Amino acid sequence: MSLMNLEPLAAQAANRMVDPADPKVSENTLTKSLAVLTEQGVYAFGLFLATRKDKEKNAVKLIDDRIRQLLKDTRLYQDSQPDMASYYRGISAQQDEETPTDALRRLLLTKQLMEITLTYARYHAKAFNKASS
Repeated sequence: MSLMNLEPLAAQAANRMVDPADPKVSENTLTKSLAVLTEQGVYAFGLFLATRKDKEKNAVKLIDDRIRQLLKDTRLYQDSQPDMASYYRGISAQQDEETPTDALRRLLLTKQLMEITLTYARYHAKAFNKASS
């Protein structure tokens, strides 16, 4: 397996995660999402996104779409469950031909990559808010 530099991929995903029509809502949703992911885990993050109100709908869609594409691009998770809860619960499950140790390593790397991406996206949203003020 070849090595892949994940940081530029995280930065690219983060830059496309902010809703230019409403960067303030994006920033708030990103901040809350990052807190849930960090403190509660990947599945709780998916549940959190799935339960957001209509005013956060665009921000949630951007976050979910970019995270899914990032995980697909990095080959950390390939499934395409349509509902958020099932998709993010699946990330925690052991995949085909994966040992329990490999599954844990993949989960920890996935969570760390998601955290970095959401952090970059928060900074991007803050900069976008400041520039538009």
